[in-house]
Amino acid sequence: MHFDKIIHATQYYRAPTPLKDEWESDISDMSEISIDTFQIRINWRWNERAMGIYDFSDVDELFDIAERNGKKVIIKFLLECAPQYVFDKYGGTIIGPKGELIRGGSHGAFYGGWKPCFTNPDVKRRASLFVEEVVKRYKDRKSLILYNAWNEIRNKPVEECFCPHCRAAFGRYLKEKFGTVERLNSFYGVAEESFENIALPSMPHGYWDTFEFKKFKGSYELYNYLSFVKDAVRKHDSLHPVMSHTGFCSAFQTHIGDVCDDFAVSRAVDFFGTSIPCLCNMDTEEKRLDFLMLNDYVRSVDKDYFLYEIYPGLGMFKDEYDTPFDMSFKLYSALASGAKGLVYWQYRAERVGMENDCAGLMRADGTPRPVASAVADFGKELERDMQYFLGAHPERADVAILFDFDSMLLSEIEDASGNNYSFDERKDALYYYKNSHAGMYRLLARGGVKVDYLSTREPKKLSDYKVVYLPYYNMLSPEFAEHLSEYVRGGGTLIADEGFGLREMNTWMQPYDVDFSAAKIRMLERRQMPSSVVIDGKSVNTSPFKTEYNVSGSHVALSFSDGTPAIYSVDSGKGRVYLSAFGLGYTYYVDESENLASYVLSLLSDLGVKPREDEKLSSEVFVRRLSDGTHNTTFVFNCSDDEYVSSITEAPLSFGGSATRKDDKISIPSHSIGYFVNKR
Repeated sequence: MHFDKIIHATQYYRAPTPLKDEWESDISDMSEISIDTFQIRINWRWNERAMGIYDFSDVDELFDIAERNGKKVIIKFLLECAPQYVFDKYGGTIIGPKGELIRGGSHGAFYGGWKPCFTNPDVKRRASLFVEEVVKRYKDRKSLILYNAWNEIRNKPVEECFCPHCRAAFGRYLKEKFGTVERLNSFYGVAEESFENIALPSMPHGYWDTFEFKKFKGSYELYNYLSFVKDAVRKHDSLHPVMSHTGFCSAFQTHIGDVCDDFAVSRAVDFFGTSIPCLCNMDTEEKRLDFLMLNDYVRSVDKDYFLYEIYPGLGMFKDEYDTPFDMSFKLYSALASGAKGLVYWQYRAERVGMENDCAGLMRADGTPRPVASAVADFGKELERDMQYFLGAHPERADVAILFDFDSMLLSEIEDASGNNYSFDERKDALYYYKNSHAGMYRLLARGGVKVDYLSTREPKKLSDYKVVYLPYYNMLSPEFAEHLSEYVRGGGTLIADEGFGLREMNTWMQPYDVDFSAAKIRMLERRQMPSSVVIDGKSVNTSPFKTEYNVSGSHVALSFSDGTPAIYSVDSGKGRVYLSAFGLGYTYYVDESENLASYVLSLLSDLGVKPREDEKLSSEVFVRRLSDGTHNTTFVFNCSDDEYVSSITEAPLSFGGSATRKDDKISIPSHSIGYFVNKR
């Protein structure tokens, strides 16, 4: 943990709003809702309008006000708002796939100069100089606590950028990866002349070029963007941490037009976080489960993650404003998932551009929205019981969902490739990878089975889990196949969803045996077609594929209604592999079959994974826990219409939220969240 407390903050200023005559009262009033830290977005275009001429008078005054009022400050660099000279003098304009100029313009979030190509070395050099000027000016301010290097680091759309600098950089990336163009050509079965004149993708149909280009843009380049900002900071400030957060994290990603390889990109900075890419209101079970999944996933990227841009409803004159319960749910569930920073978007509702009326804890006139009371109450509890929350994390689960960025990316390319020579999102897209892991998460959570996320970049952690689920793991490398085989031989259990090992690492379909653990797996027929299985005498529709495998040494654990195998089981060493011939997680995501859930939960029970009865989710009440090794904090989320009452065996060291204690009972009123702390 980088701080001596969990950060409770709000975004406050991005030029031109809020207005100067509102600053003093706003920053002073933040104490009334228990917020002691605010963020300033330092806008490159705003503070360096002419090359080399810097005017930070607005930022100076905000720092002065912060220090008069005992507040801490986060600096976020908004480099995407580039000065005009970046385009006019240095040719920073993005070039689209058809050669069109995508000139920097204004957007609600990026008010002017959005955005240049940072692969252009002159653009990067000038941006670095700007960062250095900011750091030199504010590094010694006693109110400064951290830098956020980039707002919602991500690559969108797929067309960015096809300028000569990007083409050259893509060639350098491929040369670094393959060494010689002959090796590239041999691996992918292509005929490129050289890395210097490498072709850039114009459509997703060939797979390999889009796959490599999006890995280049959404992983390699984004890592470099964060790195050059951090390097500029570190030239003058070795003390304050540098973080970043993604806007649309990989777990929720649905299309190749919006990519961030969270696990790779996060390594460029000291710690990482995410905005909220799911719906704001917590009024349905599905929305609540998605929010829990978000926190569990991001914790696998960084255990001390920040939940950035917590929206109090999106606003924009829509019926999407949070109730106090919605806000409390988001805050306490993030805290219960181990978040070490919580940052609201934003203090005042926005007034400019397409985001007008967006997301303020306060209305545009500065008066509080109803959610402000929930924020104030949460902040008081956070401060009071900080000693129990700061060093605490959720206990490890018995089941992990294995997350593979390459498989996810290839799934999105498969979706896009059905279009008529474009990268547009298809109306009939399957979202196979995303819906598979989300479906299994919902199934397990509803069954009271705690689940963690685990990246394929951390194979040593496989042995920490009794069961590992692989959602549409289509890109199975020989190296990771051996890690999985070793895990199984040592006593672990894999549940591999349909499509396991479908592709070789060059994106080609695998027509031969996948040698895995004690089995050879060969796909014989794969069809996107409706089918069904029978579980406990009831027919369950399956989707999206029905696949016939030849699996050596297997027996059939479940059959399709036509008698063909639906789930294969293979014993290997001390462990076992289950291979599904349909989309197991995907089917549950689509139909939410109770019979399918019962089958999976029974399978897990036989493997020694049982639900914790006191944590078993219904659609209305569930429990989460944190532990710091000495204390347990139990959070109860009561989304029902009835009071929740639980017996306790000892007096809590502390309790909060809406929890009340009477004798040996803890009660939580309907539609509220409470917690209590006990010795471990």
